[in-house]
Amino acid sequence: MIEVPAWLWALLAGLLVCSGFFSSSETAFFSLTPKERSKSAKTLRRMLHDSRRLLVTVLLCNLVVNVSFFAFAARLVPQGEGLGKVLVGLGALVALLVFGEILPKTLALAAPAFVARITTPGIRVAYVLLFPLARPILSLLEAVQRQLDRFLRPERGITPDLLARVMERGAEEGVLLESEADLLTEIIELDDIRVREIMKPRVDTLFLDISGNERDGVCSAALWQRQAWLPVVDGGPDHVVGRVAVRDLLRKRKRPVRQLVMPVKFVPEVASAMDLLRSLHEDRTSGAVVVDEWGGTAGFVTAEDVFEEIVGDLRTEDEMRVPAVVPIGEGRFRVSGGLPIRDWNEHFGLEVVPRDFETVGGFVTALLGRIPRAGDEVSTGGLEMEVHEVRGRRLLTVDIGVSDSSRTQRLGRANR
Repeated sequence: MIEVPAWLWALLAGLLVCSGFFSSSETAFFSLTPKERSKSAKTLRRMLHDSRRLLVTVLLCNLVVNVSFFAFAARLVPQGEGLGKVLVGLGALVALLVFGEILPKTLALAAPAFVARITTPGIRVAYVLLFPLARPILSLLEAVQRQLDRFLRPERGITPDLLARVMERGAEEGVLLESEADLLTEIIELDDIRVREIMKPRVDTLFLDISGNERDGVCSAALWQRQAWLPVVDGGPDHVVGRVAVRDLLRKRKRPVRQLVMPVKFVPEVASAMDLLRSLHEDRTSGAVVVDEWGGTAGFVTAEDVFEEIVGDLRTEDEMRVPAVVPIGEGRFRVSGGLPIRDWNEHFGLEVVPRDFETVGGFVTALLGRIPRAGDEVSTGGLEMEVHEVRGRRLLTVDIGVSDSSRTQRLGRANR
């Protein structure tokens, strides 16, 4: 038996701690709920946005630490002692499994938010420093995944485009009524519609603080806007903790908001409308909070929003809001800044491709390259646009001038 220097014991203990650190961080990061992600630091939300790179970084660190641990553990016995090396190897394996894997991951599962918070700074350093090493691994993983997807999920013979053409042909030949074909086509196209295109934006969403502040005022506004339930927040719109039915707030006025809160569903803004509908049906709920790529609240969406994409506005005549496109003169129209780009394209015969915007307000802002001001003018696709009304940093309405007479006549008929 050789005398083991103190520095070797210290090094092995340090490597064991590092192994536990990386193992616990991996479990904690990928066990966070949407609500916990929204409350986490911006640095962590950014890393989770590229979850594959984050996972590769953590696994690389853990691999280096574990290999180093076994390499240095082998120095605990002299050369030539085969049985001693076997016993040391087994002991090192047990120590690594218990203190480097099982125990840290168990603790991380019990308190993922806490563990994620204390491990984020260290992982952030590795996330940046190891990127040159992680990049080729990520490229290899993407190539392998593409091949696996091609093998495991071959392209289907029937695509949404093919089904849409079949519906159109059926209407032309009289097999389907035109209204039936349109309805089926709209349902098929739900897979191509993102939740962010149909949600109520955060700026238009009513929130209720869990403390119950302004409870009566928020309830009145919710009734006016026909909002059946309210997201409940604790400290701001990015910290949604649940939902509450407006009818419960009115019927049970003496009960604090905290006792009326129900769990709320979170959906990413990039999910398809079809996936949203399936998810709402599975959870037997009518709405969900929409979160952006950083885990913040982007707005909220209901099943009614999806149905309106299929059959049109579900409100009665008395409930209809001011039209999104209003004629204000010969060849001139006043357009709501909240009009979706898809509807804008249909109205004005354009083919604007949404990038970092989904509404006319975002489109005009992108064209100007700054926050719009009343009176700002910009042209695109033969249309002259003038910002009509702005509230704070939000464009409310924009006036459109159309020079094409045929387009003007078509728009006039569409808005009668």
